[in-house]
Amino acid sequence: MKKLFDEFRKLEGNVLCIEINDDKVMSKLNKNDKISIYELYRNKKQGLFKKRKRIKTKGGKSVNIKKFRKIFKKKSIEYIVINIDNIFDYYKFLVSNSIYICNTKVLVYGTSEYIDADVIAKKFKRYDVQITNFKEDNKYLCVVDVSKAKFSRLKEKFYIMIDTFINIGDMISYILTS
Repeated sequence: MKKLFDEFRKLEGNVLCIEINDDKVMSKLNKNDKISIYELYRNKKQGLFKKRKRIKTKGGKSVNIKKFRKIFKKKSIEYIVINIDNIFDYYKFLVSNSIYICNTKVLVYGTSEYIDADVIAKKFKRYDVQITNFKEDNKYLCVVDVSKAKFSRLKEKFYIMIDTFINIGDMISYILTS
């Protein structure tokens, strides 16, 4: 977490925070006067299916997590901070969307019990970006420099299809081994 807070001091411009529930992290972000913060968090309404898979913006508009880049234009956000623990089941969409929206750096942090930093690094390396991983105890931080990222719709669809087949294979192997 110390490295994450060091990165927060360097931020300037627009920052998009995705599913940051920790008050300590948000207070460190709010101390920086050089940034303007946009927050996206999951809208957890109780209903028939117990929760909705949507993100709710600070203004109150509810947005589908797979399509939140319709709100933000291409390369309109300088920095994105993602807590992958709370939203790890949608990280395959977050990788392509964050490459599309962000023009400087993406900061992904979490614990290694849900998903490993190496898996996230593989997903981002597909787009020819510079990645730095930091690990301490069971927490990790991936700093992804997306300033020279190459993005195309066809490549994005191809990678989402490959990730879906990998997830299906993982489910089948989990079922067979348990």
